[in-house]
Amino acid sequence: MSVTLQNGLLRRKKIIVGEFNILAPTLNILVVNLMPNRLQTEKQFVAHLASQRINIRLTFAVPTAHKVKHESNLIKGHYVTLDDIWQEYFDGLIVTGAPVDQVPFESIDYWSEFQKLLFWRQSHVSESLFTCWAAYGAGYVEKNFPVESVAHKIFGVYQASVASDNQHPELVQNIDQLIMPHSRYFTIPDDNVSKNLRIAGNNQVGTVLLRDAARHSTYTTGHLEYDTNTLQTEYYRDIQQGVLPQKPENYDSFGQPNNTWNVSAKSFFGNWTKLLLMQKHLPETVDYIAALG
Repeated sequence: MSVTLQNGLLRRKKIIVGEFNILAPTLNILVVNLMPNRLQTEKQFVAHLASQRINIRLTFAVPTAHKVKHESNLIKGHYVTLDDIWQEYFDGLIVTGAPVDQVPFESIDYWSEFQKLLFWRQSHVSESLFTCWAAYGAGYVEKNFPVESVAHKIFGVYQASVASDNQHPELVQNIDQLIMPHSRYFTIPDDNVSKNLRIAGNNQVGTVLLRDAARHSTYTTGHLEYDTNTLQTEYYRDIQQGVLPQKPENYDSFGQPNNTWNVSAKSFFGNWTKLLLMQKHLPETVDYIAALG
C-alpha cells in the first residue's frame, strides 16, 4: 500500500511511496541502518514494505557514536541518531546487518549503543527484526541462541527447510523452503538452537530464521531484503578491497544473477508485518496529517 518516509535519503525525492489509504492501519517502524550503502538499503526495505496491504511510517536512524564513512554529512542531515529516539515508541524495529562481523564486538564504535538498543526495545518497541550482523550481535549479548565466528565466508543464496515442529508458523505462512541470500562470517549452529526458537536452518549454513517470543524478536542470518544484484556488487567490492572472495554460491543462472528468493522475501515481510498488526491490535482510522508528520 504505502510507506511514508519521515526522513532518510529517499525522502529527498519522495515523501510517500505507494498509495496512501486513509482507512488502512498505519505501523510506525524504526530502521537502524548500519549498512555502508544506506540509500540502497532504504530502497530495498521500502520496496518490500510498500507492497504490504497497510500504511507504514518509516524513521531511519544511525548510532550517535558511529563514525559514518560514506556520505557522512548527507547522513547527518537526513537521519536521526539513537539519542534522538530513546524517548520514542514504535510498533516495529528493524536493525540491519553491518560489514563488521570480523571485528571484535568491543572494538565497534557503536557497540555500547547497540547493547542499549537491545535493552530499550523491550519497553519501547512491540516487535523487532534483526538481520545478519544484528542477529549475530543480539545473540552474543542476550545468549538466547549460540553464535560462532567462521573463517570461511558464507556467501551466496541458500535454501533451508522450515521445521515441521516450529512454534512460530505465523512467520512462515506460504513458506516451506526458505531461500535467502547470505554474506557473513558467522553462524548459528543448527544443532544447538532451542526448538522454541528455531524456525528454519540446516547444517550447511546454520539456523537462518529464529524467533524469541518472550523478547518479541525475530532474527535472520541473511538478507531477504537484497535485490537481484546486491551479492554481485559485494563480490566486486571485495575484489577492489584486495580480498579474494569466492563467487557467491547458487546465485548465477547462465552467467547472470538470478533472484530465486523473491517469493520467500515477499511472504516473510508480509507475515512479519501481520505480526506487528496483531501486536498493535488494529485496525484504526489513520490521521492523514499526522502520517505526513
